[in-house]
Amino acid sequence: MSSKSRKKVLLMGKSGSGKTSMRAIIFKSQLAADTRRLGATIDVENSQIKFLGGLRLDLWDCGGQDCRSSHTERGRNSRLTLCGRIAFMDSHLTAQSSTVFRSVHSLIYIFDAESPELLTSDTVYFLKCLRALRDQNPPSSSSSSSAANNGGASANGNGNGSSSASNDEGPTVFVLLHKMDLVPVDQQGSKLAEFENEVTKKAREGGYKGGMQFYGTSIWNETLYKAWSVVMANLMPSLSSLRTHLDHFLDLSGASEIVLFERTTFLVISSVTRTTPSASGEEGDEVASEAKDWDERRFERISTMVKAFKLGCSKIRSPFSSLSVSTRHYTAVLDALSPETYILVVAKGHIQTAALELNIRLARPHFATLEAIGMGRS
Repeated sequence: MSSKSRKKVLLMGKSGSGKTSMRAIIFKSQLAADTRRLGATIDVENSQIKFLGGLRLDLWDCGGQDCRSSHTERGRNSRLTLCGRIAFMDSHLTAQSSTVFRSVHSLIYIFDAESPELLTSDTVYFLKCLRALRDQNPPSSSSSSSAANNGGASANGNGNGSSSASNDEGPTVFVLLHKMDLVPVDQQGSKLAEFENEVTKKAREGGYKGGMQFYGTSIWNETLYKAWSVVMANLMPSLSSLRTHLDHFLDLSGASEIVLFERTTFLVISSVTRTTPSASGEEGDEVASEAKDWDERRFERISTMVKAFKLGCSKIRSPFSSLSVSTRHYTAVLDALSPETYILVVAKGHIQTAALELNIRLARPHFATLEAIGMGRS
C-alpha cells in the first residue's frame, strides 16, 4: 500500500484528558455515558481504520501516564503498578521517539480544559512533542523555500477552530481543548482564545513553525464531531474535486443542501449549499438569506443524532438503512450513496421524497466509481 493511501495519525495527551473516550465515540459508536467504564491506555494502542477512496487511517492512541499520575491511576487500574513501567510520556519522547513520531501525517493533541497544570506542565509536554515531531519529520527543501517566500503568513482554519502556519508541508497539529462542558458557557470562547494565544506563542518561541488548529470539544455535544470532521477532511485527497461533483448533483436534483458523511463514523466529509437561484426559479437573495439562517453546527448535530439512532437500531437488531423527513418547509433524505458514504439531501419547497430518493439511486454508480479511484485523485 502506498504512503499516499495510508495516513499515520497520533492521538496524544496527558492521562485522563479523554483520548480513549474520543476514539470509542468516534470509531466504535459508543455513547458518551458508556465511556466512563474505559480503562487507561497502556503504552500505545494501534488501530487500522478504512475510509473512502482506499484511505487507511493508522491511528496511534498513545498512553499519557507519567510517574506523577501513577499514584492516582493505580486504584482504578490494577495494570498500573510500577512507576518505571508506566512512564509512557517520557518513553514516547526518548526510547520510542523515532518509532512514534516518524512518518506522521497529523498529530491530535488533547488538553484537559480543567487541568490545574494546563499552561504549565501540560503545555511543556506538548512542546516536547512538537520538537520530536519536527525532528522526526524534517521539512523538504522545497517546502522550506515555500515557507520563506510566504513570509510565515497565517491562515484561518475551518469551522470554529483556527489555524496558524508558516509551513505548508509536514504534519498538521490539531489541538483540542477538551471537556469544555465543564467550563461556563459564557467563558468558553475567551478560555479557548486565551489558551490558543498562549500555546501558540510558546510554540513559536520554541522554534516550531508548523501548522496548528485549535478546537474546543466535549463528548457531550456536537463539538467533538466538528473537530474530528476537520481532522478527517485534512486526510482526504482532492476534496475540491469531490465538492465539484456534489455541486453538480445539487443542481441536477434541485436540492438546497447536500452533506456527505463517512459511513462508519458519520463524520462530515464534504457539503455544498445553494447560494444561487435554481432552475425552479428561486430568488438568489432569498436563497442566500435562508442559508445564513441555518444552524452553523447542523452537520455535527446530525452526526450525533444519527449515530445515536443507529446504535438504538442495533440494540433491537434492526439494521439502519435510510431515513426520510418531510414537512411543509422542507424534505430531507438520508441514504447510502456508496460503499463508504451516506448522503443527506435537503430540499426546500415542493420536491417529493420519492424524487430525492430516485436521484440518489441514479447517482450511486457515479459516486461509487469516484470512490473506487480515490475520490477524483489524478
